Amino acid sequence: MIYFNNAATTWPKPEVVYTTVDECFRSMDSPMRNAAENVLHDDVMTKSRDVMAGFFGVKEPKHLVLTPGCTYALNLAIQGIDWQQDDVVLMSGLEHHAVSRPVRKVASEYGVRFAVAPYTHEEPIDLDFVERTLKRGRVRLVACTMASNVSGDILGVKDVVRIAKRYEVCTLIDCAQAAGVLDIDVGDLGADMVAFAGHKGLYGPPGIGGLYVAPGVDLRTLAEGGTGGDSGKHPLAHKLPNSYEVGTHNLPAIAGLAAGIKWVEEKGVANIRRHERSLVQKFIEGVSQIPGVTVYGSKDVEKRAGAVSLTMNGISPKDLARWLATEHQVTTRAGFHCAPLAHETIGTCPGEGTIRFGFGFFNTLDEVCLVVDHLLHAPRTVSA
Repeated sequence: MIYFNNAATTWPKPEVVYTTVDECFRSMDSPMRNAAENVLHDDVMTKSRDVMAGFFGVKEPKHLVLTPGCTYALNLAIQGIDWQQDDVVLMSGLEHHAVSRPVRKVASEYGVRFAVAPYTHEEPIDLDFVERTLKRGRVRLVACTMASNVSGDILGVKDVVRIAKRYEVCTLIDCAQAAGVLDIDVGDLGADMVAFAGHKGLYGPPGIGGLYVAPGVDLRTLAEGGTGGDSGKHPLAHKLPNSYEVGTHNLPAIAGLAAGIKWVEEKGVANIRRHERSLVQKFIEGVSQIPGVTVYGSKDVEKRAGAVSLTMNGISPKDLARWLATEHQVTTRAGFHCAPLAHETIGTCPGEGTIRFGFGFFNTLDEVCLVVDHLLHAPRTVSA
């Protein structure tokens, strides 16, 4: 099988991630729920959080909240704000459901309004629009993805944060597609909140992600329950990170993510980025020669992450994905990729969306060339 669905979940994982998850799962009892102090649990949590904090440049590890995934992290960031009627959320046109759905929810529940910044291939988020919107006031949050899961575009989030800071507006950056592929230092970025996924470019297991919460940012809890540290009191103690990590921790996933991050550090983010960029360039060069193929996003590979979406005249994205899977054992993803806003932005919704090819570190140039050749011979109902 050729696996080109890494934008959804990277696969395979490094061997060290598999062994770490297995060893942790076999060695732990119920974390923080046994009669005696679970020293081993604390050690796994502390060391894993320290690894993650170091990777993202978080100076105080307690400001890194571990969550059941990036979607939960983004929901915590958005729904955790004390919204007032007529507050405004400004977001890019390439946001995933994990941002756009909670934004629409707070709009419905609290009378919050939202604005979507225009998009072009040259400027995936219109910075002039961002500034004009912020000047009008009432903007409470600017939410922006660092890299699109649909078009692959890399957005200028540092510029977005810089502009928002001038107006003292809170910023949230979604790094689901960027972490492990692009350099991310929260201090250098300056964002108030940064969310990341464990199972994508960090090569960790599913079911784990995180949210960096800058000092001074106060969020309401999204869920309440036991933390193991304040069991004798009815109210939940409002402090980082415990108040936002209620329930039994998924230690195997946490340890596995730390192992994945160490592996990424050993390989080098720059080396991973260089390899993925070469795959993307080869693929775009190849499919651009096929009549009837439209590639979305920037044509400059320096401005792209590892996801490439396209459409092909004469065959729907889903039929093309099904043909690649059944006839050639190539795994892709077709449709709207949980991001209809992004598809509306690039012009593929309404419609049938795109077929997406997501490249990762374990893919090769030979695989790219083979799949391009398959696409050249794809069955079509009409001529190109």
